[in-house]
Formats: sequence, structure tokens, C-alpha cells
Amino acid sequence: MQRLTQEFVFSNQPRQRLARHGLFWLAWALFFTLTYGFLPANYLIHEGVAWPLALLKGFFISGIDSVLFMPAHMFLTYALLYWVIPRYLLTNRYILAFISIVGLIIATAFLSAVLAKFIVYPVRMALHGRYSGNTFFFAMMAGMRGATTIGGFAAAIKLVKIWYLKQQAYEQIDREKLQAELQLLKSQVHPHFLFNTLNNLYALTLHKSDQSPAVVLKLSELLSYMLYECNASEVPLQKEIAFMRNYIGLEQLRYGDRLDMSVTISGDYQHKLIAPLLLIPFLENAFKHGTSEQVEQAWMHIDLSVQGNQLKFKVINSRESTLEEGVHSGGIGLQNVQKRLKLLYPNRHELRIVAEEETFMVTLSLELGPTLIADFQPVNQLAETT
Repeated sequence: MQRLTQEFVFSNQPRQRLARHGLFWLAWALFFTLTYGFLPANYLIHEGVAWPLALLKGFFISGIDSVLFMPAHMFLTYALLYWVIPRYLLTNRYILAFISIVGLIIATAFLSAVLAKFIVYPVRMALHGRYSGNTFFFAMMAGMRGATTIGGFAAAIKLVKIWYLKQQAYEQIDREKLQAELQLLKSQVHPHFLFNTLNNLYALTLHKSDQSPAVVLKLSELLSYMLYECNASEVPLQKEIAFMRNYIGLEQLRYGDRLDMSVTISGDYQHKLIAPLLLIPFLENAFKHGTSEQVEQAWMHIDLSVQGNQLKFKVINSRESTLEEGVHSGGIGLQNVQKRLKLLYPNRHELRIVAEEETFMVTLSLELGPTLIADFQPVNQLAETT
């Protein structure tokens, strides 16, 4: 259907345009024939002609009339399509458009009457010996009726096509704007995350920790994921989870026994897709404004579960009761991820942020999109607890 629309209905190739116009006028000739064919058929029946033959002759006479009147119909139709609509209607010159339409209708009615008097009526006399008793004025009225019908129908098709193309253009602009905004938001994640990770590495090197090489190795894996895996609009959820584990491992190396960490991942998270780096800002926020601000024992619990296409993610961490709520919940990372969720998962997510006196909790419910199983490599892990 889409191919038919693009290659035939909206194609600008001469061959396709000629085919479209030919099909349009053929449809109009058939409509004219069926609509006006019963009148001459009725005359023939009253003259004693059997109704099947009378109906056939009536349609034949009406078909000839449709072809003979077509120059007048074409005159009005193409004047509307290629003169009135582009020059006046689309440029908001409505008064000139109205005057032009009225003038064209009058001219078309006159042309139809001339065709009727000098061509159509003589042909009718030759075909079945009957001459229409219409005066020139009534011939104009009859011609006006037929011409305005086909001209109005053609103009309506033209306006619908223009409206559709404008809607497509607006949607394309919206998609490009959305893509640009998403790229900007995602580009902000990289330096923000890298800044926090380098701070962790700096803290370890100050103490000349033996864990520094392990930190560098994990940082290398994280950077490899960000540089080479995150350019797609969606990534496998299992890779995002592996990225989170590396990040959590870095933080555990930094805090050691001072952090009581619990990570639970359950459900069938294979063969699922998610926007890259969507969950990591919640972890960053918990470590930066929770664990790092506490001088005593800190704790954090992370729970991720997948049921069907529904992902549920929860982060609960301890925090100092002296911290202001705005400082804890209004960082760049959380603001960024909230914007991305609205853009990427409209009406498909629910985010709750609860700041208590000594705890901070983030819960996210997310509807993941459909995924082809063939796109992934099998993973045997279905539930893990750390």
C-alpha cells in the first residue's frame, strides 16, 4: 500500500502522472455514463424498444456525451488545479480565488452550452433521432452542474494530497527535531558519567590503591560500550545490565566494606531492547548523593525484573538526613533521564522518586518494545543475585 502511494499517487514522473490523470478521467466517464444513461434509455423504452437493448443504447449515448463534454470539464478542472489553487488559495488570496472560481464556472457553462449546441445535439440526432429541447441558457445550467461536480471533486483530491504532504513534512520535521534532542541528551550522558568515573579513579590513585589497575580495566570496558554500542537507538537489555554491573563493580572497589550492596536481577531479560544508558543515571545519583555523602556505613539495594515486555527497576539507598531534598533529586543525571523517558517512552513508563529523611528511592516501570529473537545471542542467566 505504501509503495502504491509513493510510486503512483504522489509520483512526479510523467508516466505516472499521465496514468493517474487517465485513470481519473476514465472513472469520470464511467460515472457520467451510469448517471445519465437512464434518461435516453427511458425515452427508447417509451418508443417500444426492449428494456435490455434500450438500457444498452442509453449507456452508449451517455458515454458518447461524456467524451464530448470532457473538454469543458477538463478546462474547469485543470484551471482549478494549476491556477486557482496554487496561485490564490494556497497563498491566502481568498477573494481573488472566489472571483476566479466564479468566472471559471461561468466560462465553463458557456463552453458546455456551445459544445451541446454544435456537437452534442447533432451527434444525438445522428444516433437516435432525438434532439434535446433545452435552450442555450438551460444548456449552460446543465453544463455548469456537470462541470462543477467533476471540478469540485478533482479540487478536493488535490487539497487532500497537499494536506497529506504537509502533514508528512511536519512529521518529518518533528522526527528530526526529536532525534536531535535525543542525541543532545544522550551526548550529555557520556561526559557526565565519565566525569564521575574519573573522580572515582582519582580517589583511588590518591591512596595508591592496588585496585587501580582493575578500575582502569573496567573503565576501558565501559568506554568501549559507550563508544561502540550506544550509537543505536536501542541496545540489548542484557548488554545494558552488563554495563551496570561493571559500573557497580567500580563503585564497590572504591567504597569497599563501607558499602553494603545488594543487586537482584530476575526474569527473562534476554531478547529485549532498551534505550542505551537509560538506567545508569539512577545508579550515579544513588552513589553520588547517597553513598559518597555518608561518613558511616552506607547501603544500597538494586532490583531489576522483567516480566514479558514489562521492566521494573528499583534503587533504594541510604542518605544523610541533613541533605536537602533538592540537592539529592535534582541533579543533571535525573533531569536528563526524565526528559529521555518522556521522549522515548511516552505513555509507556511510570517513574516515582521518593525522598525520605534517611532513604532515597527511585522506581521505574517501563514497557519495552517487541524484539526479534534472532537478533540476539542466547544467554543462560535467568535470575541472578549478588
